[in-house]
Amino acid sequence: LAHGNQYPDLRGRATLQTLPRLAYHRLLTAEETRILTDGYTLMRTIEHYIQVMHYQQTYTMPSDPAALALLAGRLGFKNTDALIHRYDEHRKAIRAIYLRRVGNEPVSEPQPQVVQHIARLGADYVDSFSSDEIQQHADLARGVNEQTPAILDAQPLSQNTWRVTVVGYDYPGELSIICGLFFVFGFNILDGNAFTYEPLPEAPSESRPKLNRFDPTRRLPPRRKPSSSPEPDTRRKIVDVFTVKSILSAPPDDSIWQSYTEDLHHLLRMMRTGQRREARGELAVRVGQMFKSVPGKMSPLLPIEIEIDNEADEQYTILRIDTPDTIGFLYEFTNALALTHTYIARTIVQSVGSRAQDILHVTDENNNKITSPEKQRELRAAVLLIKHFTHLLPHSPNPSAALLHFREFLAQLFQRPNWFDEIASIEKPDVLNALARLLGVSDFLWEDFLRMQYANLFPVVTDVAALSKSKPKSELESELTQALEENKVGEIQYQDWRAALNAFKDRELFRVDMRHILGLTKEFDDFSEELTDLAEVTISAALAHCESELRAVHGDPLLENGQPCGLSLLALGKCGGRELGFASDIELMLVYAGAGQTNGTKPVSTAEYFEQLVRSIVSTWQTRQEGIFQIDLRLRPYGKAGSMAVSFESFKNYYSPEGAAWAYERQALVKMRPVTGDAQLSDELCRLRDVYVYESGPFDKIAMRAMRERQVRHLVTGGTFNAKFSPGGLVDVEYLIQGLQINHGTQDHAVRLTNIREAMSALHTAGILSDDDHIRLRKAHTFLRWLIDSLRVVRGNSKDVTMPPFGSDEFIFLARRLRYESDAEHLREDLTRYVADVQEINVRLLRREG
Repeated sequence: LAHGNQYPDLRGRATLQTLPRLAYHRLLTAEETRILTDGYTLMRTIEHYIQVMHYQQTYTMPSDPAALALLAGRLGFKNTDALIHRYDEHRKAIRAIYLRRVGNEPVSEPQPQVVQHIARLGADYVDSFSSDEIQQHADLARGVNEQTPAILDAQPLSQNTWRVTVVGYDYPGELSIICGLFFVFGFNILDGNAFTYEPLPEAPSESRPKLNRFDPTRRLPPRRKPSSSPEPDTRRKIVDVFTVKSILSAPPDDSIWQSYTEDLHHLLRMMRTGQRREARGELAVRVGQMFKSVPGKMSPLLPIEIEIDNEADEQYTILRIDTPDTIGFLYEFTNALALTHTYIARTIVQSVGSRAQDILHVTDENNNKITSPEKQRELRAAVLLIKHFTHLLPHSPNPSAALLHFREFLAQLFQRPNWFDEIASIEKPDVLNALARLLGVSDFLWEDFLRMQYANLFPVVTDVAALSKSKPKSELESELTQALEENKVGEIQYQDWRAALNAFKDRELFRVDMRHILGLTKEFDDFSEELTDLAEVTISAALAHCESELRAVHGDPLLENGQPCGLSLLALGKCGGRELGFASDIELMLVYAGAGQTNGTKPVSTAEYFEQLVRSIVSTWQTRQEGIFQIDLRLRPYGKAGSMAVSFESFKNYYSPEGAAWAYERQALVKMRPVTGDAQLSDELCRLRDVYVYESGPFDKIAMRAMRERQVRHLVTGGTFNAKFSPGGLVDVEYLIQGLQINHGTQDHAVRLTNIREAMSALHTAGILSDDDHIRLRKAHTFLRWLIDSLRVVRGNSKDVTMPPFGSDEFIFLARRLRYESDAEHLREDLTRYVADVQEINVRLLRREG
């Protein structure tokens, strides 16, 4: 009516014929025309069926449930809810256009940016906000650019409650960033609406003439030339509006939103430049810190009801969430959706009593509905597991790392073909708790150890009960024998015995380390015993198989008199003392009986035979990380310059009092212990060890002090404390005990022991260590071993055992790893006390010995 005089072609036409003409004259936008056409078609169809049902002209939707269900069925809807949902969608959309064009709004043409803004957001958006709010959102959207990827407006509602509007560019996983920052800044989300621009429709071909959809035989006139207005920003944007309440004891002032905005910009720029993992990790660090500051407010494992509806909306999958309302839930939930590459287009956050009842419109990463049963199961699993896992983070040494690593753990889990069958074990509280502790130990443990051994991680961690018991050495030997016979470890078949041996070694090393990290080995000695058993079993098997291969080529090694040439595999260092720890080397020396040659078709000298044997063992032994469970032959005579295999004569000549060995090299023989080989040769080597170590003069304190000075000078960073080499560190304990053993072992054979703990006890029994000195040294040794082990686990470097600065995040994480919980000051006090004890006892007893 308003434009009939100006445009005669609008007169006297039916509604569906008039709508395209209104669009042609730019009295409606193309988006409005589509909405009105679709809505009118549905409304007229519903009206027709209602009138047929009641045999009268009625325009009221039936209120009787049975009648409503009958109407839904006749219209082809799955159920009543689907019909009502679709009806409300169209009603709201039509109402919004009505209000904008002829309702309470001025009749004048709305601003172009507002029209463009509304056209990208849909009917629910217009129905959710007033015209003034929509105008504000459109104005904010105009200010978004590459330098300002999001704009925030926060309006106080009370002393500690705000209405926060965030308008910005759309990034995958952005809602989890926004919600995570709310939690980091101490806010709980009470309610909210989150909208995302719809994708722009594909532009029609300019070369193809447009036809009136209701009169295809009639060509439409050319469109009017558009005005010279600026080119609109076509990128997708988000409009998120939340009511948030501070959970902090002292509510912040309005200035906090400037800090929030700066952090949001920083994280979004990282997302834009492809650093999504880093952005999530940086946020997870702060989320983890916040978890520790709100004790008692984080709920335990809680039920979550998730309804997945693909009938209620043509474009989106609807997720309806019902769960007890907890702080940080929306961050956890959106984090899970980001993990499964689920795109969130629309979110309604609401609390009903003490429960969160949220509704999300989502698609997959290709903007399609989530209809695949497999994808739906994955989505449900991710939501449940991440939420439950998040509430166990306070038990983790590093909550932020644990959360980030758990996301990647789930991503790998979903790639397993039978993950759905395995998920039940993951949901167990003890398994989730174990994962929280494991994945929060260090980035190294995940990046270079757990993730690389995922095939070992999953079966081990999902059966925590099986970790509670250690395996005796005989059981390891039996399992390895079977694995090498079949070239099979667990369910995996390997190409040869070498691959099977390394797989077995890695699996069992992983199991022992997990027992240790989870606290199932109560004493450090237990952990060392298990590692040493594994080293001996696997090294012995490698030696036997490598020697069998060599004998097949060269025959048996014989002495010049035709007798068999025996060998003895000796353990030294921590392995010799059965004191292996995390990232310990396996220090070995192979000694053979003497000169001769093999008796095969391709004979070689015994020296060449055993040299090849050692090289074969070393090449067989594969390690996933340098320095961790790695064979070390450097303690052999002449070190790297010497032969890899040592003849009996070379051993005698080198270590005898007149030989070339340095004093510290003879001192190292205190820990020499045969692992396998010829019993007679091993006994003779032990007899010579006792002669060279215990019967060839007193402990050389001057040589020891010179060695310690070199270690401090070359291995300790200035201004730091190295738990192994600094004065008062572990080496001072070891050298002191070895010095006492050497000085008193001449008369008292009971102190000739390779294990330092057993040697301490023997020295105490002999009266060489007083009760007080024995207790203090034993406690200091235990503390330093745990400390060094924890530093290696966190860093993945066997050499870097320097204490982090006090007060740093690394120091705090170290304290938690050492079970000091949050009392980092207690760790600092213990370190000071034990180091002082070691220094005082060391100086006093060595002075007495001289």
